[in-house]
Amino acid sequence: MHIRVYNYNTMDKVKVFEAHSDYIRCVAVHPTLPYVLSSSDDMLIKLWDWENGWACTQIFEGHSHYVMQVVFNPKHTNTFASPSLDPSIKIWNLGSPDPNFTLDAHQKGVDCVDYFTGGG
Repeated sequence: MHIRVYNYNTMDKVKVFEAHSDYIRCVAVHPTLPYVLSSSDDMLIKLWDWENGWACTQIFEGHSHYVMQVVFNPKHTNTFASPSLDPSIKIWNLGSPDPNFTLDAHQKGVDCVDYFTGGG
């Protein structure tokens, strides 16, 4: 499956590249670095660097079913979460191939997750 990148202002297609061998469920843009994460039914999460020609700079493996989403932690942007139908949520660090930890609190698949940014 392909990721297609467009210029927001002109709507011109900038880049098309093969990203995963199965359906892509989600992409997440890093808030400050030139990175995009993608998650897929191939059970992989991939990190893409647009300043390096959209090279895949890291692959995160650990889920045993579809990875439904990826979301960066807004307070610690080098970490991100990934819910899966396996059914777990894994927390990862950019640069590390293994998850920091796994949350196994659900009986069925997890479709989405988010970080709470409010409060005191």
